[in-house]
Amino acid sequence: MGATVTDVGLEKKSNAPELKKHAATIHCSNTLSLLQRKISNALLYHAYQELLLKEEHEITIKELCKLIAYQGHNHAAIKDALKGLLSTVIEWNVVNDVTGVEDWTASSILASVSLQGPNCLYAYSPRMKQLLHSPTMFGKINLFIQSRFKSSYGLALYENCIRYRGLGFTKWFEIDLFRKLMGVPVGKYTVFRDFKRRVLDKSVEEVNTYSDLIVVPEVWREGRQVVKVRFGMKERAKKVRLGAQPIESVEDDLMIKMMNDYGLRAEQAKHVIQEYERAFILEKMSVIEVSSNFQQGRVNNLAAYFISALKHDYQAPKTSHAKRVEQHVDAVQLTQHTKKLQTAVKKIRSTYLSYREQIIDESIQQLDSATRSHFMQDFRDFAADSLRTLLKLQRNKYNQETVMQAPQIKAILRQFALKILPDLEKNILSIEQFIEDLPEKSRKAWHELQEIISQEEFDQYRV
Repeated sequence: MGATVTDVGLEKKSNAPELKKHAATIHCSNTLSLLQRKISNALLYHAYQELLLKEEHEITIKELCKLIAYQGHNHAAIKDALKGLLSTVIEWNVVNDVTGVEDWTASSILASVSLQGPNCLYAYSPRMKQLLHSPTMFGKINLFIQSRFKSSYGLALYENCIRYRGLGFTKWFEIDLFRKLMGVPVGKYTVFRDFKRRVLDKSVEEVNTYSDLIVVPEVWREGRQVVKVRFGMKERAKKVRLGAQPIESVEDDLMIKMMNDYGLRAEQAKHVIQEYERAFILEKMSVIEVSSNFQQGRVNNLAAYFISALKHDYQAPKTSHAKRVEQHVDAVQLTQHTKKLQTAVKKIRSTYLSYREQIIDESIQQLDSATRSHFMQDFRDFAADSLRTLLKLQRNKYNQETVMQAPQIKAILRQFALKILPDLEKNILSIEQFIEDLPEKSRKAWHELQEIISQEEFDQYRV
């Protein structure tokens, strides 16, 4: 999951518990209460490492309450929620793309549960254990974030969105299916206007208030009837605290340099970023660092000196004509050498991208037939707009059977696979690891270019 949050957007400790949850258990049809949803996720998180090793798992009621941030002392409510998990059935369907036969499986969330004094003993069915422990497509649920939700609908929407985080959009959900995924009882809020007001709008508001995602619903109409819904998604902007001064992003290396090396306070650094162009700021840093006062340690207040350099546009000392000519020649030679290195590094990057694409394509092809069928159907749902647009614009080149071979669609498919298939990214070497296996000449070009251009410029060659 992405960054964990406390008060809206404020970053919490990065070791908050995360649960990898199978898409089939996220995309389940049930009417779980908010407490039942939280308990179900907490129990799975607690048992996950030993899910296949133990027939029964044990957790104290106190620890369970802590995982779900339950403040009350009404353990009868916990007991009732656990009983509900025994009677809640999850079912999932996979169509075998060879035989065309639909494989249907069902299981209760919990197979058994027992409260013995301060302890809770619980077990999963063999089918459920296999499903939960070896997910082919999953979302990650942060238990700290889940504890903030106030309604079952809000948490259900969050669970159904996080599987697609990083992709920009969820797949299109048929409206009847989406009602089930949200846990809306049959016959309730059958008019979309009521469903939108009572379920959709409130759940979207909760996700946008309590989670690390911002979601925006889109509806698909046929005539005047809403038949499908999907959600646009983006990560919530993160905030952290440095002392008492919040800043928008600690990832800005320039802001960190101003604070650490030049002694600016957080609000001063932020003001400089807003007031001046990045190139201008870097230029004034260079002017200061080559000045004799700086090099001889005669600058008493570096922060004030730096602010003055920006305000009054300090310039580097002028050199003699001869020295300027010499510097010009050196600069021309350096530029030519840099261009050669850039050409070599671009080839390295292109080779790496080809390697990366090959690994992703092979990973998709190596899925068993049932999983691949499920995966490709999810992708077609997710990329429906792109597929439809390409078929319309290039109808003389592609049809329904050949459109998956289009370079644009292949690129989208690879990005989808990286987000959906578990551990795929771990099977791909980073570009730095890839370079270590290249000939010495290529390795040398990569590292030399990294030394002579700025980090910001060099980052364009990374993947």
